Amino acid sequence: MIARVLKYSYAQAKTRALKGRLLSAEDWRLLLRCSKLEDLLKYLSGTDYAQGLSHLPKGKPDAEFVSLAFYDELFREYGKLLRSVPKRSSSFLKALVARYEAENLKTVLRGIWARRPASDVRFFLYRLGSLSGLPLGELMQAHEIPDAVELLKSTIFYSPLVHALPQFKAQRKPFPLEVAIDMAVFEHIVKAVESLGGYDRKAARVLIGELIDCENLCWLVRFRYFYALSPEEIINYVLPGGRRLGLRDLGTLARSIDLRSFLGALPQPYGEAFRLVKDWPEMHPLFQKWFLVQLHKVFEKDPFQVRLQLCYLLLKEIEVKALEGLVSALNIGASLEKSLEFVSLPVMGGLRV
Repeated sequence: MIARVLKYSYAQAKTRALKGRLLSAEDWRLLLRCSKLEDLLKYLSGTDYAQGLSHLPKGKPDAEFVSLAFYDELFREYGKLLRSVPKRSSSFLKALVARYEAENLKTVLRGIWARRPASDVRFFLYRLGSLSGLPLGELMQAHEIPDAVELLKSTIFYSPLVHALPQFKAQRKPFPLEVAIDMAVFEHIVKAVESLGGYDRKAARVLIGELIDCENLCWLVRFRYFYALSPEEIINYVLPGGRRLGLRDLGTLARSIDLRSFLGALPQPYGEAFRLVKDWPEMHPLFQKWFLVQLHKVFEKDPFQVRLQLCYLLLKEIEVKALEGLVSALNIGASLEKSLEFVSLPVMGGLRV
């Protein structure tokens, strides 16, 4: 215990300080009253998002630029915590942020496939800086998907993409490549968890397992009920490492014939978390609300392990995604109150607008 206190004393103090600067319930109440994007940005300019928003181009704000500015703040927080934790924990957190590196790679490959100019593709990339190991400059110059894959030999994505290339050529669409990228990054995260020391590994395994369960449930819904893939195809795409949903559970869910049978096949506590679901799109926000409670509970437990930093970064991520959702709603003139059906606010106990 003493050794862990020494290793994490600065990191836990830093993490608690950062958590104290997350948007409060009152902040969200005021943000949800905004009727224009300009009003929302004006309010946020008085928060920790001011630095990122100060770099927005003059004139009418572009929703994509605004969202990227929010993520800039998330990546700055990653940088701060990566420097504050022990080496193995730092490697684990860097594996977690690789999910955004994966999104950048998918965006680049989509751009190559669609023959889009590199300048157009670059506009949509997360600005990860030193957190990324992708050779983005070279990738942006590639004209064919196989050429881009060859540039990735030093990354975790190379081997899975090589194996996915035949399916990509057969289907003539990037879907097999994107699934291979997602699977590669989550396998990388699971390996990083297993490389941690005892206390860190045990606690991180729980949270990452629940995160993977969430991803698998979302994939099942998307693949089965929106893309109409067969149960056999879906099983090939599930992520290993879930906490409560093993391969047999996921197979049963993939073969369910409707929403009612799907919900009935869920183990607890997921069954209870989804008991109010009436339609498929509600599943992800409801899982996030359940997961949010688990993240907040961690701050009441032993703080001298990497799960504290993991929980804070996931809370910050939920906050950023919620802001992104509000920006999207305002951009299309939708009601912010209505958007709460599909946006999870990172505050406990609900929120009255």
